[in-house]
Amino acid sequence: MAKTAKFSLKLLIDEEKNKVVFAEACQDFVDTLFSLLTLPMGTIARLLEKHQKLPQALGCYKNLNASVANLGIDNFQTEVCKTMLMYPKSKKEVHCRKLKLNMDDTAHSSKFFVCPKFYKHDSCSRYYSNFTTSKCSCGGYMTKEVRVPEELQAGYQVGNGVDGVFVCCRSSFIVTDDLKVTLNSIGAIANVLKDLGYQGFRDMQEMIIQVGFQEVVALLGCLFTTNAPLTYSFLRKDIVTLTDATLSPSVQEIGHEQVQPGFQVKVFVRKCDRKILYVESSEDFIDSLLTFLVLPLEMAWSFSDDNTILECVRNLHRSEARRALTPDFSELPDYYPCRNRLLDIKTSPLPKFECCIPKDSDYCSVFNFTRPINLEWHMLPQDTVIVSSKDKYDDLMRYTDGFLRRGTKFIVSDDLLVTTMNSSSTIELLRKNQVDISDIEELAISISKAELISILRASLISSSALTKGLSNFLTRKPKEET
Repeated sequence: MAKTAKFSLKLLIDEEKNKVVFAEACQDFVDTLFSLLTLPMGTIARLLEKHQKLPQALGCYKNLNASVANLGIDNFQTEVCKTMLMYPKSKKEVHCRKLKLNMDDTAHSSKFFVCPKFYKHDSCSRYYSNFTTSKCSCGGYMTKEVRVPEELQAGYQVGNGVDGVFVCCRSSFIVTDDLKVTLNSIGAIANVLKDLGYQGFRDMQEMIIQVGFQEVVALLGCLFTTNAPLTYSFLRKDIVTLTDATLSPSVQEIGHEQVQPGFQVKVFVRKCDRKILYVESSEDFIDSLLTFLVLPLEMAWSFSDDNTILECVRNLHRSEARRALTPDFSELPDYYPCRNRLLDIKTSPLPKFECCIPKDSDYCSVFNFTRPINLEWHMLPQDTVIVSSKDKYDDLMRYTDGFLRRGTKFIVSDDLLVTTMNSSSTIELLRKNQVDISDIEELAISISKAELISILRASLISSSALTKGLSNFLTRKPKEET
């Protein structure tokens, strides 16, 4: 990743308010800006943890990342399940590699692996995997990398001589403080000034700054803490205090759709302030929480059906400056599992490829996937091997059962720190919150789609995801008169 790339931004600043009115930006910067929508939430949390000292931003996701790292491998269905949570993959990874500044720091980028012996042993499966920890049917690990052209991975040519990767044309752009993006023109500038109540350029100053990796990380963190990210990341550069927003309950239209059964959990509440201390649950609920890590930012935002949170993400999502790419932000790669799919997340099937290998060869040092195939029409030569995605087959069929092994009990704190349930972890959590046993109330709650979405929304802007997300259950009931 080219972390050394820099962009020149021209800021128009209101000197009296010490606030950015708008920025004039090049195509490369806006391309990187739109790419933030495609990053998985776990990747964003890791970037902020590593590069940005903004403790309140995405604290729940940082805790989920830490939980995955600290849970023993025996708690997961397979080693691959832990890997895909620690290094979630973006469907637009190929696109991001075309950017002048790629913000995705995932070391385990999308590569393709097969069993080193798959072309000459009948016991080997004709499957590929994106993970070297996957096992072939012969018992060996799938460690032989296969080259796949980027256009095949994306399904079409990425970028051209006119458009950028994510933007619709090669031009300069106007970016407002709340990240509304439009093509640069006199009319666009006039409209921005008018909408903000300015009559002209009086008391305004121009400033040219250089923006690189660290500055964009700062901007990324501000998406979750303020509606003025340009001002706070490029001008004031101070830590924004995350406001404790009140969330309205998530209302889901059920209609005639079949309602998925929810999860039964035990909730332990501090009586004095109705704050959730922790939740005891089986692996089903934790699987759903861990799924938050693999959601792209744009998808996570999309669950806020009333558009009351992450206003800047909404503005980027709705921008007319984006290319008319296939709107597949609502899909995940097919290998991401969750046994009880309360969020109704769609997955896109992984392609099949052909791999041409001479049958009389005793050794093949280089494998190449030449193109995706359609078995209904493609006539196969005798030296062609069909290679399908392994992630739906064999030992990985357990993916459909979720990330975690069945029959395990967990506790999860209000800020989504997950541990296996034992006496020491419970005592430590109670000690940390300085709670008297007499001040604890136990509730039994059923987590349905509406509750899970409320927790997801709360986790984006609050460090009390469970208390905020399950607030409807925490209201004190009036005592019955005797």
